[in-house]
Amino acid sequence: MFNDKYSIGLEMFKSKHLITLLVLTLVTVITVFIARKIDKDSKQDKIIRYILASSLLILEVTYHVWVISRGEYNLGMIPFTGFCALTNLLTIYYLYTNNEKIANMVFFYALTGAFFSLIFIDTTYVFPHFRNVHYFYNHFVFLLSAIYSFVVGRVNMERKIFNKSTLYLITYTLIILIFDLILKENWFYLFESPVKEISDFFGKVLYTPLWLLAIYLLMNIWYFLFKFLTKFRDKK
Repeated sequence: MFNDKYSIGLEMFKSKHLITLLVLTLVTVITVFIARKIDKDSKQDKIIRYILASSLLILEVTYHVWVISRGEYNLGMIPFTGFCALTNLLTIYYLYTNNEKIANMVFFYALTGAFFSLIFIDTTYVFPHFRNVHYFYNHFVFLLSAIYSFVVGRVNMERKIFNKSTLYLITYTLIILIFDLILKENWFYLFESPVKEISDFFGKVLYTPLWLLAIYLLMNIWYFLFKFLTKFRDKK
């Protein structure tokens, strides 16, 4: 799992990537059917939440230990500097604590971050390398946790909650933007896309506002889509 011969080989929208997305989609569908039969305050729910949270935490800690062992750790590895890494931490927190306020807020971040990360992959490591497992597992599981929380009724589609989530994200993004400018970093991918061709196409002037607009629009899509799906969820 830690052999560097697996460090190159994963390409976006090639067979290995597409097969992975297909498998993750099937797992999501199965999870939805299972979750429909689970009460959010039941012992089953607590076990599932703890399993999901513990697996995310173990893989995240292992990842940081692995990077440190390679002498490659830097400020950009700190969880608070990455959109998905921050979402991962918040997901772990609400899964352990059953904090519905955090679950509702993180829902939009999880779907948005996972969508971009699973579709526009930011790694070349192929399975069975640990980094490949960590990348796809963590992004997928915080997505799966969000969908699971929605299905069992822990997440509610209220405009007030969505507006708060958006405000928190904008505020935090502005803080990250300041640090990006001062430290000349690219946290939250505010200056360059993981798919470099995209940011190169739009240029530095247009890329940043368009990237932020894309995130906001996608979050709105999630809101209206799951607002609609709430009608079917509440009939279970």
